[in-house]
Amino acid sequence: MRPDIRRLSVAAMLVSLMAVTGCTGDSDKPTLDAAAKQLIADGDKLMASREVAASGNVAVTERADKDTESGCVPGQVQRFFRAQGDLSGPPDVHMPYNSAGLMQSVLEFMGYDSVVNDRDLRDENLGVSVVHNSKTGLTFTLTVRNGQKPNIMIVGKTSCYARDR
Repeated sequence: MRPDIRRLSVAAMLVSLMAVTGCTGDSDKPTLDAAAKQLIADGDKLMASREVAASGNVAVTERADKDTESGCVPGQVQRFFRAQGDLSGPPDVHMPYNSAGLMQSVLEFMGYDSVVNDRDLRDENLGVSVVHNSKTGLTFTLTVRNGQKPNIMIVGKTSCYARDR
């Protein structure tokens, strides 16, 4: 066999192998149910942390129990973990960006990475942290603010998934 035909044959075989194995990058993505279970577990760990308790009184309002199309393209759904509450103590006790940063550190310990430079989103009355876990596809947004109630808002979400029919 000629060398250029060999190269062409090897290339064709590799393309066929890639097509058969489905090299899309989503093969490691968990199912929606598995991602929702992980979202609940991570949300519960965050809620049980000293960092959340030190910030204020926060209660879970949604536990990834229903599909929603919010934020997804038509035909896809995701699930949310939500919690909210108020800062404890007088308003001058907490710096919102410190509280958000402490909660962020809990999630970073669980494998999440910061995706937004919080210095662009904070001041003395507002702290925002956004973290993402690339292995699970989960994202948490932590918002702590003075003045408006609720002062603390925690929103975790799965990636978008094709709706099961």
